[in-house]
Amino acid sequence: MKERNMFRESKWKKLTRQRWFYPTLYVTLVAVVLAGVLTFQFVGNDEAERDDEFNWSVEQNDLENQEAQGGDEAAEPVVAESEDLVMPVLLGDDAEVMTPFYDTEASAEEQEDALIFYNNQYYQSQGVDITSQNNESFDVIAALSGTVVSVEEDELLGQTIEIEHDEERSTFYASLSEVSVEEGADVSQGDVIGHSGSNVYSDEDVTKVHFRLLENGEPVNPQFK
Repeated sequence: MKERNMFRESKWKKLTRQRWFYPTLYVTLVAVVLAGVLTFQFVGNDEAERDDEFNWSVEQNDLENQEAQGGDEAAEPVVAESEDLVMPVLLGDDAEVMTPFYDTEASAEEQEDALIFYNNQYYQSQGVDITSQNNESFDVIAALSGTVVSVEEDELLGQTIEIEHDEERSTFYASLSEVSVEEGADVSQGDVIGHSGSNVYSDEDVTKVHFRLLENGEPVNPQFK
């Protein structure tokens, strides 16, 4: 056994004395170290890519869920709640409709009441004339929220205001003695926009407002609720 160990030691010493031994050993160790480093980087990069894919998948799912629920929770609604048309006056029970809207589907008596006689001719009323029962002057208000698109002085209708509410609807106010809004102003439903007055179509001693509701530019029956 002793002789065998001595033989192994002698063989190892001879091996280490060879010129190629240490360079070969060095190259081998370097190769082992490089292999370990490359293996570690490959495993790390693979895990990072899997993490990125997982995070992207989570973010994508969150985005899809938000879109399915109507977008960001903090987003403001694009379209405001619709308003019901109100009378353009604050007279309550003292409000009186002098001249109604001329409705082609109304009775003959109602249509007759909706005719305006001026300059020896009869005209169909395109809106309603509202006055107060005691014939006292009163404030005129916006029947709907919107934007003032015109403020003008008309020879026949007196001072007028037109307010646009959406792409289809607008309201028109005439027979005003005073106007308290300017073109381009935004108004809310119920805001005072002027004061009652008169026009040449009716008794100048009667204070009133002539009101029209238009859809796509055509006058329609306001039918106040």
